[in-house]
Amino acid sequence: MSTSIIRRVTAAIGGLVLAAGAAMVAAAPAQAVTLPGNIDPAQPRSLTVHKFALGPANGQVAGTGQQLPSTAGLGTPLPGAVFTATLVAGVDLTTPEGWTIANSLTPQSASNRLTGTPYTSTPSAADGTATFPTGMPLGLYYVQETVLPADATNPSAPFLVSLPLPTGPSGAPANQWIYDVHVYPKNAVTETTKTRIPAPANSAEARNPDLIRWSISASIPTLAAGDTISTFTLTDIVPGALVFPATPPVGVSPSTVTVTNAGGVAQSFAEGDDYTITTTDATGTTDATSVLSFTTTGLTRLTALQGGLVSFDVLTRAVSIPPTGVITNTATANINGATETVTGSTPIGQLTVFAFESSGGGPRTPLAGAVYQVYLTQNDANNQQNPISINGTTSWTTGADGFVAIPIMTPGNYYVREITPPAGYNLPQSNPVQTVVVAGPTSTTAPVQNYVEFNHTQVSAANFLLPLTGGDAGRWFALAGSALLAIAVGAAVVVTRRRALSAPASA
Repeated sequence: MSTSIIRRVTAAIGGLVLAAGAAMVAAAPAQAVTLPGNIDPAQPRSLTVHKFALGPANGQVAGTGQQLPSTAGLGTPLPGAVFTATLVAGVDLTTPEGWTIANSLTPQSASNRLTGTPYTSTPSAADGTATFPTGMPLGLYYVQETVLPADATNPSAPFLVSLPLPTGPSGAPANQWIYDVHVYPKNAVTETTKTRIPAPANSAEARNPDLIRWSISASIPTLAAGDTISTFTLTDIVPGALVFPATPPVGVSPSTVTVTNAGGVAQSFAEGDDYTITTTDATGTTDATSVLSFTTTGLTRLTALQGGLVSFDVLTRAVSIPPTGVITNTATANINGATETVTGSTPIGQLTVFAFESSGGGPRTPLAGAVYQVYLTQNDANNQQNPISINGTTSWTTGADGFVAIPIMTPGNYYVREITPPAGYNLPQSNPVQTVVVAGPTSTTAPVQNYVEFNHTQVSAANFLLPLTGGDAGRWFALAGSALLAIAVGAAVVVTRRRALSAPASA
């Protein structure tokens, strides 16, 4: 066979099997067989696939068919990939004509002339290695990925490989046959995460502790040359404990989208032009969803930002507390048809206040009509400013049983202040009261949690003048009556004497 044919065949067959970098032309391990001379049909052959994620630092140089050292910076191994290898008909590698045909084929044209039952590899292991059965015939094979690893957005491109594979005149060693062939096809992959974003301290969002903001982030995959991003959606699927607020409270941002390049620099993407956000309320059979979808313009821009990141910050409101006190939220990324589902979770609690009257450790009498507000800081509580708001409500009033529940609150430290006492009662002496909200509902029995109480005293009766009744008062009334009688008798005597003195003497 001429040197030019060997060179062209090596390029055509091996050029589609991407390795990790230019410095990775390493000698095959001792167990690999590389022989000079004519092809030996009796020599056993093997085909091993090494599956790694495609990234900026790999997949740029054609493979040699030889095994690379583990220190070659191959990238992240991908378990779970499965490949098939099918013989291409009419290619006899024991003849010059067969090599001429092999040199003229592309993976696309070869896919139309496959023959026989495909050979199937083992699923790639944790180190990304997948092996084909031993005893595969000498020939040219069309290899394609039939099962993608988790998180892969694109299958590796189908490729051609011969068993054995020529090293060519520039190989190391040159002009030999590799009977144990190693290939390194890559997958474009993305990584999706979902986490809760805490509200900034003392912010308007923090003063709405039933609001929960989630960050759904997905990396923009690094693609093989010529590939594009044709689909990129992020979907937040919320459970029944969450809803999407129709209008955020004043000072609270709605759901937002941020796109950064590989260097972490934010890009200017506009809703409507580059992406859309579609929110659907829950029905009897489906959960509520919020979907971020990129438009054709946005997808083109994402293709140019490979290695970057898309972050979808979704604002939700908690409306109930699961028994565990933890809300679990699910998100799904769909990038070029490959989907990945992730979950995030956050604790949620509540606070119950009890107003009562009890004297000297006696029975507790519940009191209705006590009004409470809750604050994030003691200064706000002292000044009665910036109370928290739960779905628009900023104050809560006890019922006939003396209890009132502040239904949904993010765990943390709070200050509870009674702003209006029950009618006829004083404000409690301890007011405001610091308390801690933890995950879960209220418990008034051990272990007590999410519960605070206020004891009250009645207003003082000293402010009222009442008539004296009973006891010594009767005696004083009797004495007063006797005195009045004595005065009356004395006055009568004086009058009688005066009349007698003024009467004329008798003759």
